[in-house]
Amino acid sequence: MSKLIDITVTCPHCGRQYNAKVFRTLWGDGGTAENNILSNDKTNVVECPDCHYAFRAPLAMMYVDCRAGFAVWWEPIHDDGIDSDATAYANMFGPDSYYAKAPRIEDWEDFKDTVRKYYTGELKANPITKFNFQGLQGQSSKQKSSNTGCLGVLILLIGLFSSIGLGLIHII
Repeated sequence: MSKLIDITVTCPHCGRQYNAKVFRTLWGDGGTAENNILSNDKTNVVECPDCHYAFRAPLAMMYVDCRAGFAVWWEPIHDDGIDSDATAYANMFGPDSYYAKAPRIEDWEDFKDTVRKYYTGELKANPITKFNFQGLQGQSSKQKSSNTGCLGVLILLIGLFSSIGLGLIHII
């Protein structure tokens, strides 16, 4: 499930602060390499209400397509939270899952090209086959619950983002 968050943005052109909504997680639409939600280049672009300067908010965002079996981070500025997320994903889905091994791309065009390569098959997707509920709760147990498909991923992301407490973020 895509997750929009509220942020406070400072316009780099005129200095005005304003509120905006951007994606922290963007779920793929099962699109093709040329026709996916990123292809319009408007994702996470914010526009100043005073001077109308538009730019892409430099907040890390994960693009994930659970049907295609891949995830990619756009990380224009290093985000320590991704490190802890990757550890949690490895505990829940296994260390070789696409969540745990999602590439972290700084450049927007390289990020879009990586997504395109997954859709064209140039990069190999790795669908999740198990879901460890104890990993989600951060508990170890001899009993392991498992589930398959997007429902497990949805539960993961809801729990993870609830525990992270992503809310108002200030971008300078």
